Amino acid sequence: MENNGLRVFTRELIRLIMNIFFRPRYHGENYPDSGSYIICSNHFSILDIVFVIMRHKKRWVYFMAKSELYESKAMAWFLNKMGAFPIKRGQSDIASIKRAVTLLKDGELVCIFAQGTRQKDDERLPARRGVAMLAALTQVPVIPVYIESKPKLFKRVNVYIGKPFDTKLNRKSSKEEIADMSEIIMDRVYQLPEDLENK
Repeated sequence: MENNGLRVFTRELIRLIMNIFFRPRYHGENYPDSGSYIICSNHFSILDIVFVIMRHKKRWVYFMAKSELYESKAMAWFLNKMGAFPIKRGQSDIASIKRAVTLLKDGELVCIFAQGTRQKDDERLPARRGVAMLAALTQVPVIPVYIESKPKLFKRVNVYIGKPFDTKLNRKSSKEEIADMSEIIMDRVYQLPEDLENK
């Protein structure tokens, strides 16, 4: 089960450490104070989820973690306490999808790295259908997030957050519609720096 006290303590400790070593700067929106939203971000490093979680000081962000991390009992215990849940990459993980749907129905924030793996350089990876499929199942808006690069010690990391948008998908949406929306979502993610800097 989750442990809210541990989560809050850990998040604030991590916030302090990250502000010292990476000095993240956020551009654009904060997450809404209430309501269900799917956060969709690009993915450079294991620290990306920390940058996502840090944005809102009160709301918690649930997230999918690759199942390999759960091979360590200590890590599995910690991730469970933090509100993470495992996903088996490269296959349809029904249990993980059900967990995400339940969280969204309960009014929570759920983060998914839609490309399924970390990118090694500035080359954009293709989008997988997970975010769009989850949006179709729940009709929950998507919040695009762009993290500019792999973090380096004492170099500022810029994080761009867009406004929530409705994908217009539902349970009757076709595979083609879901695939097309997957690309549109990632287009919005990668367009964020230009959109926000031009404001």
